[in-house]
Amino acid sequence: MEDEAFVIKKLMLIKKIYSKYFCEKGSNKLTSAFAVFVEALSEREFSSQQELSQHLGCNKAHTSRTLLKMQLMGLIKPVCKNITLTEKGKQYAQMVKQKQRKMKQELLCGISESELKVFKSVLDKILNNGKVFENS
Repeated sequence: MEDEAFVIKKLMLIKKIYSKYFCEKGSNKLTSAFAVFVEALSEREFSSQQELSQHLGCNKAHTSRTLLKMQLMGLIKPVCKNITLTEKGKQYAQMVKQKQRKMKQELLCGISESELKVFKSVLDKILNNGKVFENS
């Protein structure tokens, strides 16, 4: 069986590919972190940074820094109550969704439905096992 550390390295490489995909030339200061936040905010409003942090599985400090940067770039409205996208943020969300669809098609090319089903199942198990680290 393949060394587990190597599996983790492969998962990190997938994250790196995702990040690079969203930071390609011409996208100015828009990062994959913004893409993840914008995608979540395009699906629904969040009443607090804490709620958004929990939804995304990231710490509050990262959420706060990212939201501040997004606000300065005009992607979200000033955070008072609910966290909502501006028109610019909504346009960016549409671009993110298009890029994600294209990336998904390219990454999953040649992978059968049964292989994908097994992969998803294994990822779900890894993520479930990783929940023990959330409170540490």
